Amino acid sequence: MNLQAVPLKNRLRTILVVYLSSSFVLGTKTDKNLCSIHESVKREINFMPSEIFDVEKFVEMSSNARYCSVKRLDNIVKLKLRTANRLYTLKVPPTKADEVIKKLQCKIEEV
Repeated sequence: MNLQAVPLKNRLRTILVVYLSSSFVLGTKTDKNLCSIHESVKREINFMPSEIFDVEKFVEMSSNARYCSVKRLDNIVKLKLRTANRLYTLKVPPTKADEVIKKLQCKIEEV
């Protein structure tokens, strides 16, 4: 079964089924395959974007970020903070966005 073609939610479910149905003895081929599948899923989960709800935490994280892209929509402004491992997003109202942008400690890109 090619797990790369399966969506992440189904992939985790498949791993759990394989884990429960196999004879999970340390050092077996099944154990090693399962560990390698687990590592690939774990790596994929780490690179998924995360939404931050606390403005102060977002500003604090901006010191380690490469850049922050600002996307202005009708009723909301999305701030996307790119760090080495992850993309963090913060959604704020347009009235509060300029205050938050002034506090950021990284390069700002308007999209």
